Amino acid sequence: MLFKIRGISYDITAEAVITAAGDESADVPNGMNKYCVALEGGRYPIKQLISLATGLPRVGFTAQDAHRILTKLGFDIEEYSVTGVSESRPKYNVEESLSFPITIEQDEDGVWVASCPSLQGCHSQGFTRPEAVANIREAIRGYLASMRSHGETLPDQEWALVEVSL
Repeated sequence: MLFKIRGISYDITAEAVITAAGDESADVPNGMNKYCVALEGGRYPIKQLISLATGLPRVGFTAQDAHRILTKLGFDIEEYSVTGVSESRPKYNVEESLSFPITIEQDEDGVWVASCPSLQGCHSQGFTRPEAVANIREAIRGYLASMRSHGETLPDQEWALVEVSL
């Protein structure tokens, strides 16, 4: 079955995922992984399975991508817990401070557009760069408040900076 990840098509099958997992042991849950798939070799984090099947590094796609692909391939996705499956980790500590990566770019009309890639659909803008940053910060707060009111957990985040020589 063809799936697009970051604009590139990958032919991924359930058999390819199972075969790739058979060559590797399941990663030990580290608190960053929320979802897993139970296979004969153990409970695999969903991003591990897609990474093994495609060869992509885990920072090359989101947990939402992995969830979407594995669901369409017919895998049963479960939640990790300390004592077993289907028990959620703590959702939020209202007093904690969280960091989210954002992108900022100026459009053709001179408006600054800010987006938070780890929160799908979370965008804002401003007439100045500082205004766009302040606005995306408020958009992120609102996004998280909506998630909290719906009982949703924080999305998995895995980001890295890559240095490239020119």
